[in-house]
Amino acid sequence: MAVKTLPQDQGICQAPPVKTSHSPPDQQPLAHRNASLSSSPGNKKIPGNSRDLWSYGVPTSKKILTVDLYIKRYDQIRRFLEQQVGLTVAEREAILRLLRIYCYYGKVYPKAEQIADDFGNMMKGCSKRSFWRAIAKLREDDFIQVGNRFLHGRQISNSYRLDKLVICLVRYLMEHGSRYLGKISRRLLDKLVSPEFWRLIRQAKVNLAAERVQFKYI
Repeated sequence: MAVKTLPQDQGICQAPPVKTSHSPPDQQPLAHRNASLSSSPGNKKIPGNSRDLWSYGVPTSKKILTVDLYIKRYDQIRRFLEQQVGLTVAEREAILRLLRIYCYYGKVYPKAEQIADDFGNMMKGCSKRSFWRAIAKLREDDFIQVGNRFLHGRQISNSYRLDKLVICLVRYLMEHGSRYLGKISRRLLDKLVSPEFWRLIRQAKVNLAAERVQFKYI
């Protein structure tokens, strides 16, 4: 993956230093509910919003980005998001928030308006649009998938599937001298150490819940 460099003055604001917290994200503002999900309003099928995406999650036993790894390699994770993905400081902090939720719960579907509001309050002087701009960048590069979750015909949250971003991040950590701290299946490891990983990952299908990466050889 080619490293992207951004001018230092790029971005909508100059963000102050962010206080880092590694405690579990508060469950209250998150939409991690056990309620059954209904179809979208009018029962219209929306591309990318399948029931599988609405309820998708990676079990604890299969998470390759663990809380321990996130905490111990936090600085390298931030560097990956800036240098490899090309995010601004504000955008980086937004994605770090989603990654932290993933590490603790294996599923990421906070209330759409709540996480944007929290992000805007967390970094004074920065627009909430930084969060949505970061999401747009990652969707454009196919790092994440985003779907709408509905309950009784009303949207309750967005669902963020981070599988490809997570596996790219773990590969980056392994390349930069980090001793891997979690458990990983043999078939996932074979894909992670492939010399063609960065060439093939963009068009690959990744399902970490099933521990499966399907490369499309060209």
